[in-house]
Amino acid sequence: MEQKQKYIVIAVTGSIACYKSCDLVRNLVKQGYPVQVILSSSAEKLVGKASFQALSQNKVLTSEWEDEMLHIDIKNHAAIFAVTPATANTIAKMAHGAADELISSTYLALQCPVIIAPSMNPNMYNHPSVQRNIATLQQDGVFVISPHEGEVVCGDSGRGKMAPIQDIEKTLTQIYEKGHLPN
Repeated sequence: MEQKQKYIVIAVTGSIACYKSCDLVRNLVKQGYPVQVILSSSAEKLVGKASFQALSQNKVLTSEWEDEMLHIDIKNHAAIFAVTPATANTIAKMAHGAADELISSTYLALQCPVIIAPSMNPNMYNHPSVQRNIATLQQDGVFVISPHEGEVVCGDSGRGKMAPIQDIEKTLTQIYEKGHLPN
């Protein structure tokens, strides 16, 4: 990471919607925003590092073990931290303070606005435990870009589709420019 530049950090987790984050990264970079991508191990199985490296023009980070105290380095250079898509697993880790991999460790160290864009099966999204975890994150100051209604990959319908990339992009660029979360 460049020393003085603040990044939009895009943490990509293992929802099938993670391929949409490629468009998000590409669009942000085309507009001149500096982007750093972190991939969870599950996301890396769905969309490879090479795609995000080419689109972000930066090394993609996947493991805390790539560099000593990498989560602190990311924290020091993050203007915004966006988990898109945010899976039920990652939302739970964030809500309960787990720090067992790079995304969750970084989240706990952050001092910048945090955004999540949940994406999962509608039954999972509506499960009481997931809703409690989202409410906990909101109480902690995390901004949630709510998922939309529709049919998901497995054929089920309901709220769970990741919000459109344009909506996420607009939120991120506004926060980057203003330096704080929307009211």
